Amino acid sequence: MIFSADLDRTLIFSPRRLDPLGPATIPVERRQGAPCGFMTPEARRALMALSARATFFLNTLRGLEQANRVDFVSEGRCRYLALQNGLSLYRDGVEDRDWAAYVKRTVSALPLDLTGGIERVLRHLPGIECLSKRYQYLAVFFVEEALFDGGACDMLAGELAGLGWALCRQRKKLYLSPQPIHKGAVLARVREREDGAEAVGFGDSGFDLPMLRACRTAWSLRDCDLWGRDWGFPIQYSSAPAQAGTQEVLQRILSNLGDQKLC
Repeated sequence: MIFSADLDRTLIFSPRRLDPLGPATIPVERRQGAPCGFMTPEARRALMALSARATFFLNTLRGLEQANRVDFVSEGRCRYLALQNGLSLYRDGVEDRDWAAYVKRTVSALPLDLTGGIERVLRHLPGIECLSKRYQYLAVFFVEEALFDGGACDMLAGELAGLGWALCRQRKKLYLSPQPIHKGAVLARVREREDGAEAVGFGDSGFDLPMLRACRTAWSLRDCDLWGRDWGFPIQYSSAPAQAGTQEVLQRILSNLGDQKLC
């Protein structure tokens, strides 16, 4: 079995995303020496047990340097690591060059390149504070919420979709990425490399929907971005939010594998 999981606000939480009424946590990520990512000790033990019994696939929007700040990533607990919404893929720390070549061919065939997409966002969308990051095939913008025009964003997203690009907002960030490459597409590549193994998915946002839709069982968290809506396929939710919900989901997935021990 493949356990395909998002990272931020799914497995780990920043201090402001922790539930103050939830269980105590431990740091699992540090930035410039300071703790910045947390999960409960029980959730970490369950995750380590899962990584020993299933193929652990971490499917994140982060880049490589950011992902490696997390201790279980830098320790090599993830058999597979997908970055930037599926735009790059690593197996046992080695880049999947066939996937990289496929991504390059796919993006090169789009009628609009990333530079053109960035120019359209900056020119036509009110409320963009700045271009925050530009990767090879992905751009991240900061949103100035008081000035941001959601209707204009929807119109531009429709225009860009016709040119092969997805424009997706997540809180204060806006992401521009190639529409054919997403977390579900890279999961299909991992399943191919694992002889068609079925997957169990865990995610919290719209970026995770293609991944969750491709899984035998999909899990998410109470009160997250996906909570309370019909996405056209079944998602199982935790009974508690934030870190308590993550602990619950990991323990339930582990229990479904027939292993009650968390060590």
